[in-house]
Amino acid sequence: MELILSLFLFQAFERYTVSAHNQALSLACVGTAQGIDALRMNPAGLGLLNKNIIGVGYEYTFTHIEGLQNIFFGFAKPLFYGGFGIGISQFGFEEEKEQGITTAYSIGLNKDFYLGGSADLYLIQNKRTGTGISYGLNLGMLGILSKKWYLGIYGHNLNQPQFGNSEIGTIPASLQAGIGYKPFEDITSEIDLSISDQIIRLHSAGEFSIADFLNLRTGFKTNPNSLSAGLGIVYKKIKIDYACEYFVDLPLNHIIAIILEF
Repeated sequence: MELILSLFLFQAFERYTVSAHNQALSLACVGTAQGIDALRMNPAGLGLLNKNIIGVGYEYTFTHIEGLQNIFFGFAKPLFYGGFGIGISQFGFEEEKEQGITTAYSIGLNKDFYLGGSADLYLIQNKRTGTGISYGLNLGMLGILSKKWYLGIYGHNLNQPQFGNSEIGTIPASLQAGIGYKPFEDITSEIDLSISDQIIRLHSAGEFSIADFLNLRTGFKTNPNSLSAGLGIVYKKIKIDYACEYFVDLPLNHIIAIILEF
């Protein structure tokens, strides 16, 4: 339990997606994430935007850790043959808060191939050690084959952001690649591999639309092993996404997001 929890907290900035959609899929969506869900998953997906999107997310992290929470605000819109997005998040509790600001842009080189890049500004505020600041640079690619297969590659924190002068204060670079399959408009599956700090993870997920207003999602990932599930409810221009995540010996982790498309 302690090992899983320490890994979770060590990866605080790596949970900065705060996307109920992505977490329900165990982050197996580098090839299929779109809108603000793509902002911090693979910015290349912003190139598929055809409308403006604004959303807020809240993660209730492990109920026995008093005051620990994760919040996010995101905005994305079509712009100049691609898409632009900005996201702001805060993770932590009273003693330490970790904030991130992301700006991203994607351009479509043609209707089936997109390139995206983003920059993160990281800020740590600790009551005992003071304030630290750093930045991360990210690149993503998305290719669509035969309108059914989606191939995504995302390099995150490629410059290995550093706080202070020790390796302990370094956020490792990570790479994730995945292939998604959409045989029909209402069915999506994906399998991804990611590597960060010499740890390889497998992510797999599926999403099913059982009605025009309801989507069901589930996913699994390794190192540490976790199961996730969630749903999406659509009402006119409003979407409500919910996800829960299960780690062995830990309480359920809950994420909810409200998204407006206009």
